[in-house]
Amino acid sequence: MAYVYLIIEEPYKGEILQDWVKIGYTQNPPEWRMDANLKRGNPRPIKIAAAFEYETNEDARNAEKAAHTEFKAHLHEKEWFQIQWQKVEQWFIRQGAKHRIATNV
Repeated sequence: MAYVYLIIEEPYKGEILQDWVKIGYTQNPPEWRMDANLKRGNPRPIKIAAAFEYETNEDARNAEKAAHTEFKAHLHEKEWFQIQWQKVEQWFIRQGAKHRIATNV
């Protein structure tokens, strides 16, 4: 089993740029990936907004790459995109992704 996850970053009050979402891939449960190193050094609260399960690592990697291509106009840096996570989630669902309920939203 492998996963593609959407992690969101909560903006500071009054911040103009909002709607940050990280589209990432992991072989481990998304909660482990977030706790392992994404919270360190980040002053903003982050949480898993959505996650999708894939049978193989290759399927998950391909889904992540397809999403990065689909949303490249919103790319900010590495895997962070400035777009509402719900739009990304709906795109995954339209692609036939199997939704996994995140445990810490």
